[in-house]
Amino acid sequence: MRSSPEYVALPRRGSSEEHVVYEPLLKDEAGSLSLISVIGTDRFIVWCAIAVACSTALSLLLTLTASFTGHGESLHPLATSVGPLRPNPYWFLDKILVNSTRTFPPIVNFPQVVLQLDAGDPSCCVHEDERQKATHFGVVYPDDRHILMTESTSTLVQFRNLDYAMEHCVLNLSLPVKSDRFDPALSVVDSSLVDIWMLEDSEELTFDIHGLVDKAPQRQELLAMLRYSTTRSVQTQEFHCPSGAFTTLELACSPDASTCHVDFWQDRRAKL
Repeated sequence: MRSSPEYVALPRRGSSEEHVVYEPLLKDEAGSLSLISVIGTDRFIVWCAIAVACSTALSLLLTLTASFTGHGESLHPLATSVGPLRPNPYWFLDKILVNSTRTFPPIVNFPQVVLQLDAGDPSCCVHEDERQKATHFGVVYPDDRHILMTESTSTLVQFRNLDYAMEHCVLNLSLPVKSDRFDPALSVVDSSLVDIWMLEDSEELTFDIHGLVDKAPQRQELLAMLRYSTTRSVQTQEFHCPSGAFTTLELACSPDASTCHVDFWQDRRAKL
């Protein structure tokens, strides 16, 4: 004979029995959650302390390494050597023109940098003369270059060799002509004997990076001795000028010259 099912009465919501049955469970759960939260906070503090200790140790190691290996190095590494500042525009052009026999006329290139050097300065510091003009809307700095060679001052010029595979250059010396638009302020002693020096440094000289134009590069070799003429242009013999590189020269009065004085301004945008 089947027995009838037994039913157990559940406590009503909100009664005292419900609190008695479930209160221990709620207390256990609350205690468990609190314990997990405390453990997580302690671990976070420990990991933060470990990270700070590692960072401090690494900083001390780098400082000690620099102090032992960095003696005599400049505080401005860009002032000593910065490498090429411009990308090479001639990639694989040699493969394209490998069988080419075409020739091209010469390209006239004005110096992009012209600086003055005091002969009596043992530190070989250079500076740039400016030809500023006061106008009604402010001071204007034209793009004129000062060429000055005297017994006490020489001029440093730098050319950028923009042409490809035309690596044979000559330096042409000529005097600019006065016009209504431009006055070169010529002051030249005819037949002034000038030494043309090739300088060692072939890096680009720029005022945008600290230290690159503080001092003149060392003289490498005497390229030519020329007499400046007021009636005609003179030029050096041919010399090598690699494509994409920079050619830096110094123009100075020769110590063998009895009198030497060349002073004028050059319009960089002038056409020969």
